[in-house]
Amino acid sequence: MVWFVLGIGICIGSIKLKLGNFHTPGPGFLPFLSGGSLALFGLILTFLTTRTGLGEKEDEKDQRELVHWDWKRLINPLFTLFILVVYILLLEPLGFLLTTFICLLFLFKLSDPQKWLMPFVLSFTATALSYLLFSVWLQCQFPKGLIRFW
Repeated sequence: MVWFVLGIGICIGSIKLKLGNFHTPGPGFLPFLSGGSLALFGLILTFLTTRTGLGEKEDEKDQRELVHWDWKRLINPLFTLFILVVYILLLEPLGFLLTTFICLLFLFKLSDPQKWLMPFVLSFTATALSYLLFSVWLQCQFPKGLIRFW
């Protein structure tokens, strides 16, 4: 229900920004579509959750309540959040290329802790493609940081 209410709130806020139409969308058009999608998926999720919750037997509910919280499951999300905060802090001083490469390297390494070769190749490829797409093709400006030649 939280996602549904949040989506409805985004839709209401985006109406105040003027929606426009399909040919000339206004500033609230994309937030309205995003909020509507969020509300729709929140409603579907709520319906599916309550539907499966009604069919549970009492012993299944008791079994589910006995499961205690495993604090080790929080390590990866917290480490991911830490990497993203460090990415934000280092983006301006180090620049887009270096910071994005290092951030993606650690995020890919976090998802597959076995070897370094695949995260290295994936982060290099993703950084190069995002640079080519946004900086070269779309001509967006990124922080240069330490690497001044580009």
